[in-house]
Amino acid sequence: MGFNGVSWAADFVHLHVASAYSLRYGVASPAALVARAAQHGMRALALTDRDGLYGAVKHAVACAEAGIATILGADLALAGQAGLAGLAGDPAGRVLNSAAPARLRSEDAARVTLLASGRRGWASLCRLVSAAHQAGARGAPVISPGLVAEHAEGLIILLGPGSDVGRAIAARRPDHAAAALARWREHGEVVIEITDHRTRGSTHRAARMLRLAREAGVTAVLTNAVRYLDPPDAAVAQVLDAARQLAPLSERHLARSNARAYLASGDDMAAIAARVCGTPEDSAMTQLLHATAVLAERCTLDPQRDLGLGGRFMPETTGGAPLVTLRMRCAEGLRRRYPGGVRARGQRRLRRRAAQRLDHELSIIAKTGLASYFLTVADVAALIRSRGIRCSIRGSGAGSLVNYLIGISNIDPLDYDLIMERFLSESRQGLPDIDLDVESARRIEAYRAILDTYSDQRVACVSMMETYRARSAIRDVAASLGLPPHEIDAVAKAFPHIRAGRIRSALTELPELRTSGLAMPQLTAVFQLAERLDGLPRHVAMHPCGVVLSDTSLLDRTPVERSFEGLPLSQ
Repeated sequence: MGFNGVSWAADFVHLHVASAYSLRYGVASPAALVARAAQHGMRALALTDRDGLYGAVKHAVACAEAGIATILGADLALAGQAGLAGLAGDPAGRVLNSAAPARLRSEDAARVTLLASGRRGWASLCRLVSAAHQAGARGAPVISPGLVAEHAEGLIILLGPGSDVGRAIAARRPDHAAAALARWREHGEVVIEITDHRTRGSTHRAARMLRLAREAGVTAVLTNAVRYLDPPDAAVAQVLDAARQLAPLSERHLARSNARAYLASGDDMAAIAARVCGTPEDSAMTQLLHATAVLAERCTLDPQRDLGLGGRFMPETTGGAPLVTLRMRCAEGLRRRYPGGVRARGQRRLRRRAAQRLDHELSIIAKTGLASYFLTVADVAALIRSRGIRCSIRGSGAGSLVNYLIGISNIDPLDYDLIMERFLSESRQGLPDIDLDVESARRIEAYRAILDTYSDQRVACVSMMETYRARSAIRDVAASLGLPPHEIDAVAKAFPHIRAGRIRSALTELPELRTSGLAMPQLTAVFQLAERLDGLPRHVAMHPCGVVLSDTSLLDRTPVERSFEGLPLSQ
């Protein structure tokens, strides 16, 4: 990558970006961020969401569709004070007592960003995020330098203004900053992150961070710590801050911020570099922008090779080749389901028809390499039924004779002239859907049975995102604007369960709201801001209908966290 004149702007890549999957922090979707980066002519974009990798797959897919490279990381909180005790000048916001919920206490924590380099780096990042959720309270993952060291292979540690190093710089304690930096260097590869949002004193702090990096011989890179697409979106980010921190919109409660944390163009970032480093001719500016591009190149990931997207990962099988085992179990099922006795001529004809259909289905399964998939689902169905839990197939999978013969289904497709091709064909991409319905009252028991059998190295439940809708958006916005709780409750409950984006139109379209008197000027700002929260992820929940089963590489490809029931949730 060359760096001459205007190429500075063309080569810039954002390395610290939060999407809406940074819950109640980021504002834009991964797809929107990628589209804006492509619009700026950027060749890659990082996604470094807070506390998890919930948006990683969406980001990788969006990058592939836009023709730009994928970079992934995570922004994680440090446990305890991380060496910050005694820094009286630390501007970290509110001070909470030890009785405050862990999620709120983590708001005051220093934070570091970890970037993944290559397949090994992605695996390390997944396992580190899982370990962080294990180490902290639910919803408040934390790391320590020692924990990072255990998963340091392929990771780059970004120490920015929110880190223990950056906070020491802000408190004008270069000795503490140097000591913290030295500790981090003992645990992994470290890069100093230079960010300047032009808040009071931020340019001077960024310059001091750059000086520290130069004196310590550590690489420095430029970021904009992105939270949203455009400056006007800062208002939404402030509402999310207030909702997350359970505090009204006031400088007394929230850290000072402005509208600079947007996905800036390369030209804008070059201007920031010039402001921090000096004039555009300063060699420090060239080095800073060059180092940023070089690190971006190192951290580029291939979604298929490094993340495993599109791959098939089945639990390990025993007893020979999966296709051989499947044929044997189908042959046994054929004898059991279609006895074909001497006096049952019609039954023998049916058995011959079933044998011909079985050969056809097994040939397709052999060509698609899915034998282990069928065996795994059959074992899971048998496991659930062995616990006395009702389990039945649903959907197009009932059209497969193989499913009937190996016990996944109790529906004979020949009786109902069901065809397999709706379920599986040679041209089908991805895994076919074998949907199993389990009685809802014993669903968690079924999950635990699968977990006990296959272990938490191969099994995780599926997570899902609860998003803002009308009522939840109105509650959070109204609270951030300081409305009394009883008024908030009355206004929110007046709305049916509709999307947040329909709040103002519902006031005129729905008869029960037209006469409610809510279309008053005092609530206009509440409704306008609430609509802008429409569809943003609000919190993580366990999907009621899904379990991930894999081989022992599962935790190298997805982080997990605990559900309320104590079950592992795949992010």
